[in-house]
Amino acid sequence: MTEIQPGFGRAILVAMTQPGYDAMADLYAETFPDPYQYPIERHAAAAFADAAAGRPGRTVDVGCGLGHVAADLAERGLDVIGVDPSAGMLVHARRLHPELPFVDGDASLASLPDGPIAAILARFSLIHVAPAQVRAALCTWAGRVDAGTPVLVAFQAADEPGPPLAFDHVVAPAWRWHPDTFAQALADAGFAESWRIVHRDKDYRFPMAQILTHRR
Repeated sequence: MTEIQPGFGRAILVAMTQPGYDAMADLYAETFPDPYQYPIERHAAAAFADAAAGRPGRTVDVGCGLGHVAADLAERGLDVIGVDPSAGMLVHARRLHPELPFVDGDASLASLPDGPIAAILARFSLIHVAPAQVRAALCTWAGRVDAGTPVLVAFQAADEPGPPLAFDHVVAPAWRWHPDTFAQALADAGFAESWRIVHRDKDYRFPMAQILTHRR
């Protein structure tokens, strides 16, 4: 049986697809019935929901996968839409959370319906986007949101400063970022950092970073 670890994220590639996630969607649904594997993830999502509360428009879950986090945010009062390029993952998301809208799309948000964006969440999904395309996606997001819009990104982190590092993800090509490097990419796109969390767990091989920013 293929082993997958929590926090590995969902597939999300600009203008590309990830058939590996289609093949493993059933296994993901069986392995990860809960939205979060570590308490710190839940706390970060709750803080993000607080930052997004009351803002006009929809909160976008980029790389929503099974839709569990989108559902949690909806229970916290946000108007949420999930975006993912994996048809297999979206089948499960729509089955598990039929009350929520999910669209087939990537980090460019090109498939997102028109309308204001209240906030953007990308948890362990931008790891599958080539670093140059991550920077392009962040600039695209900046062009679609108003000043003050919160954006939370979560990713497997690198310990040493420098460019993103490719790592052996079980499903798809993936990169780890040093938190300072990702924060700079966000700043270059027009987002100001509000806080970050870098967390290590004995059961996980990489540190996990979460950075909340707001559109300047």
